[in-house]
Amino acid sequence: MKSLFVALLLATTPALAATPFEPADLYKLSMVTDPKVSPDGTRVLFNRASFDIATDMRQGEIWLATIEGKAVDKRLLIPAAVKAGAPEWSPDGRRIGYVAPVLGKPQLWVMDVAQGIGKPVTSGKIAPRGPIWSPDGSRIAFVARVEATPVKIGNMPEKPEGATWAAAPKIIDSFRYRFDGTGYGVAGADQLFVMEVASGTVTQLTKGDADQISGGFDWTPDSKAIVFANRIRPGNEMLPVESDLHRIAVTGGVPERVSSIDGAEDDPAVSPDGNSIAFLGTEAGTAFYIQQALWVMPTAGGPARKLTTGLDRPIIAAKWARDGKGLYAFYNDAGLTRVALVPLAGGKPRTVVEAIGGTRLYLPSAGGNWSEGGGTFAYTTVEADRPAALGIQRGGKEIAKIDFNSDWRAGKLMGKLERVTWTSSKDALPIEGWVQYPPNFDPAKKYPLALEIHGGPNTDYGPYFSITHQIYAAAGYIVLFTNPRGSIGYGEKFANAIDKAYPGDDLADLMSGVDEMVKRPYVDARNQFIGGGSGGGVLTTYAIANTDRFRAAAALRPVTDWTVQGLTSDIVAVTLKNWVPGTPWDNHDDYWRRSTLSMVGKVKTPTILIDGEADWRTPIGQSEAYYQALKWRGIDTRMVRLPEAGHGMGRPSQWLQTNLVVVDWYNKYLVK
Repeated sequence: MKSLFVALLLATTPALAATPFEPADLYKLSMVTDPKVSPDGTRVLFNRASFDIATDMRQGEIWLATIEGKAVDKRLLIPAAVKAGAPEWSPDGRRIGYVAPVLGKPQLWVMDVAQGIGKPVTSGKIAPRGPIWSPDGSRIAFVARVEATPVKIGNMPEKPEGATWAAAPKIIDSFRYRFDGTGYGVAGADQLFVMEVASGTVTQLTKGDADQISGGFDWTPDSKAIVFANRIRPGNEMLPVESDLHRIAVTGGVPERVSSIDGAEDDPAVSPDGNSIAFLGTEAGTAFYIQQALWVMPTAGGPARKLTTGLDRPIIAAKWARDGKGLYAFYNDAGLTRVALVPLAGGKPRTVVEAIGGTRLYLPSAGGNWSEGGGTFAYTTVEADRPAALGIQRGGKEIAKIDFNSDWRAGKLMGKLERVTWTSSKDALPIEGWVQYPPNFDPAKKYPLALEIHGGPNTDYGPYFSITHQIYAAAGYIVLFTNPRGSIGYGEKFANAIDKAYPGDDLADLMSGVDEMVKRPYVDARNQFIGGGSGGGVLTTYAIANTDRFRAAAALRPVTDWTVQGLTSDIVAVTLKNWVPGTPWDNHDDYWRRSTLSMVGKVKTPTILIDGEADWRTPIGQSEAYYQALKWRGIDTRMVRLPEAGHGMGRPSQWLQTNLVVVDWYNKYLVK
């Protein structure tokens, strides 16, 4: 097995008064998200996100950065109290449209940027979201949910005036009826609307009982039509990746289907000349992972052509270049995200932004935000010792960075972050990871090791700041986090290496990394710990069924029974079509064999289970069953339930509580 290759990403020299990271620091941090460059490239709108310690909620301010040569000035445009979001520039760059509440109901607002005063331009029951200006600036299109009368069954007597009866039952007749983050939601359907800016007149373009828009939309250059993605074709609801592109005139009418591939077609972008539609496409299939690519097709209809055949990476977003000769593609690449210019005529993509930082904050997940306008790029930056800042690039060079955390960082003592690689004991597959060291790290001392595993499983970690890892490190743990097979950003074959075999060989990738770490003289081999969330929870419960090396384990929102997961989560179709062969009633043995609940009889490791009580992605029953099984067997265990929290684990204090509970659990089993 190859030895670890180490490349130092960050080393800090602390000031004398610096203190280690503390959980309450979460409420002192700010993070840049959602930059939007003006059409002429001279200004950037962006969101400054932070967490209010009094309300325990995330809040956002909208800021404006103005570029003059190499100088950049910034000012607050919309304060957090307004609760504004989704800002979009008008084509002339004089106004912005955004969403903010009026009397508690989201409405569409328009602001003249020079004046700095916004006013609502919609009212009523609908709640606009995702506004996009028409190219001529005369209209704004948006999506809103149109409520429907709930289905009623049974002839109930009339309720007397003033009577207090139980809530009406939920009557369900759709395949997809409950979603993580929104729960059962409101009866009705998402529809596409347009508003005339001058008069405020709002017109509903689409109609139907099911959601009419599901994957983004864009205007045609003449402002006369909109291209949008939806799943309304019969049978699409029960397919994990299936959506179609449609075109509809702003005057209304019946949408015309223009898509041409078998699979998912989302986030359409119409070319500057109006002759082509680019979109993000995922071809239909039953593989565990099907990589999203960038496609282009004639606006009038016809065969689509894949543009990113030479870029074996998942495409997250795309935007046409001004000359229409190519598209800027945002993609994952080995723990980082980048932007490349993909030629329309074919040829090798050219990277234009080397590294964009993630914006999850709690975990070091790859991703982030970017925008382009007038040759200026704005993006969230890669930071290992603080949340993402705003980077501004022109001519291939970063000309400015706006960082709201500099003063905070100056007073903090942070450990270094290190890139590591090794080869898997399974088949010598190269694996990449990172090590977060404690502050005041001394290589002459011994430290416990905590392996923290990402979820997905088709996601990826990168060299980013993480509240979770900083809390672990400040408690004295060396943290190993990595991208085992199944992670994205290393090619479709790597991501699909767990096809119909999850969990499985990815465990060898993880254990090989731990093996290499414990060879280091400063890692205490007696004190190894393991934990992770979602897919990381799956691998945690799988690991402790196959090895007793870990002193304790923390499984956050795991899947322990694939039959139950396959029929109760909000991604039923993905499980039944792509993740496990067949259905539970036709292939019960395979579903049970892959379920870590079937292996619980081998577990000896003390295990804590942590879940949100409103998690509909991996419902809490998965942990409840595993907890009871461990209790029955006499294994030390504990279950932590977060009220009202979904799969994202809820509010800021709930994330802090989760991390502190894990640290306490690990500390309980430390060998001194």
